Amino acid sequence: MAQLSGYVHELASALKRKDGQRAAELLSTTSSAGLIAHQLASAGRPVPTGQLSAQLPEPWSDMVTAFLRCLVGQHNGERAVACKEFREGYAASLASMLNADKGTESEWLIPLALGAAATLKVLSSMADEELARKGAPANQLSECAISLQNFFRGLATSKSSQAKKDASVAVVCVMMKVYFKLNAINNCKQPLQQIELNRLFDNAKEAHKVTLRYYTGRLAAYDEDFLKADEHLTYAFEHCVTTSPNNIRRVLRYLIPVKMLLGVLPSEGLLRQYGLPEYEPIRRAVKEGNLGLLLSSLESNQVRFIQSGTFLLLERLQLVVVRRLFRKVALVHAQMNPAKAHQVPLALFEAALQLQGIEKDPLELQCLMANLIFRKYIKGYLAYKSRVVVLAKTDAFPILSAVQLADPLAAT
Repeated sequence: MAQLSGYVHELASALKRKDGQRAAELLSTTSSAGLIAHQLASAGRPVPTGQLSAQLPEPWSDMVTAFLRCLVGQHNGERAVACKEFREGYAASLASMLNADKGTESEWLIPLALGAAATLKVLSSMADEELARKGAPANQLSECAISLQNFFRGLATSKSSQAKKDASVAVVCVMMKVYFKLNAINNCKQPLQQIELNRLFDNAKEAHKVTLRYYTGRLAAYDEDFLKADEHLTYAFEHCVTTSPNNIRRVLRYLIPVKMLLGVLPSEGLLRQYGLPEYEPIRRAVKEGNLGLLLSSLESNQVRFIQSGTFLLLERLQLVVVRRLFRKVALVHAQMNPAKAHQVPLALFEAALQLQGIEKDPLELQCLMANLIFRKYIKGYLAYKSRVVVLAKTDAFPILSAVQLADPLAAT
């Protein structure tokens, strides 16, 4: 095959020159290698290992053989086979080369490593989709995570190459996507800590900074550190390029609930601009203190919120809404009975909930109010016998950013 001969000759030349950028282009799934693999697959011919061995040095001949077999597998619709060939025959050898040399000699491999990391994630996702359809264990993303750890180790632990350490940030971005997809969120902490420890964030590309901030924000929200989540997600939102509305929308799906938990509501215009209509009734429920509307909105959009990973965040807004409703009840009570403005009967709150179609027995109502006081949404105390909430005379409803949003008993 004249085309294969020309391709191998050009690749051999790039490898000899240690031109990592050009080699990475030739060893990408969108290169001319795809046409070669298509011809091999259509003719039912195997990858000509002898021709590759004659023109390429070891271990590159075996690596390129595995790479072409991966592409042939893709053309044959064998995604799991293609993924395994790429991971075990190509990516594993590339990671070993990086780990074998911790210095600057292997810096030229950086473009190849970054390309392989991104490609491996895509191939693994497609392979798992195929395996799931067949009813087989979908474990390719899990294997991908292990391979990414090897790439990260080879780059981040370099003793003398700052370029490698800087490049490890790009691999971590891929790792974050894989870990979150696998719901292995706790695995994110170690590589993020290493980036922070080595101060690698400062030299990272802006796109990588946005990605890391996005996932760090999500991780902080998962850990109930909502102030930290707000900081990182806000950075991601403000620095995400305007030509990527889908990425901005992804950030907002988490930033909006975090902001609302801290007492900041999104505007209707923002929700319209980025196509997030499912958040409008929730915004209105928080603003009005309408628990019935919040619960119905969560129920009607439950599948969508669960798929996007925001359901538990939005569910936490119940106490915010209840606090808002009780505050309205307290204001009305103060106007009607100024002499006992700070003594709010639970019966009034119960009636307000009933108007929203929510029935709670006396014990449930007292538990709900005790929870609000315990988490510092409200300052005061509950007089159980008289079923009255006695509010503090100053700052009875502190700002939400000062509220104990995290579960006070979670660490015990």
